[in-house]
Amino acid sequence: MLVWAGLALGGNIIAAPAKFQVDSLTQSQLLLVGRAQFAWLGSAELIFASATILLCGFAKGRLRMLGLIAVVLFGLQRFGLQPMLEARTDLILEGAPAPESTLHLVFIVLEIAKAALLALGGAIQVTRGSGNTSG
Repeated sequence: MLVWAGLALGGNIIAAPAKFQVDSLTQSQLLLVGRAQFAWLGSAELIFASATILLCGFAKGRLRMLGLIAVVLFGLQRFGLQPMLEARTDLILEGAPAPESTLHLVFIVLEIAKAALLALGGAIQVTRGSGNTSG
């Protein structure tokens, strides 16, 4: 859980907005970099989410609940929000105006919640010993 939390924090919360600080890149270039970044991060997160589902079969109580909620939040992001965000990116890349939206804000809120759940789950694992999966 801690590795997945680190991936979420580093890739989605820190690196994603940081790239927009590069003045020499156009908006189109930034969006294409972001698309590649989220494709790679999403694939890695899919692996971690799958592993979490498997490991939750052995976990109990709070640890199981935290892991499964994190997986649900990831699913909402990956399969609910990301296709809509990609459609917005397509509009912008085509030169069309994208309507105002709160999709990014919703994604960020889910990302922070997911990272917090994963960090808490990881802290529980560390404090109780990695061999003990009770919650």
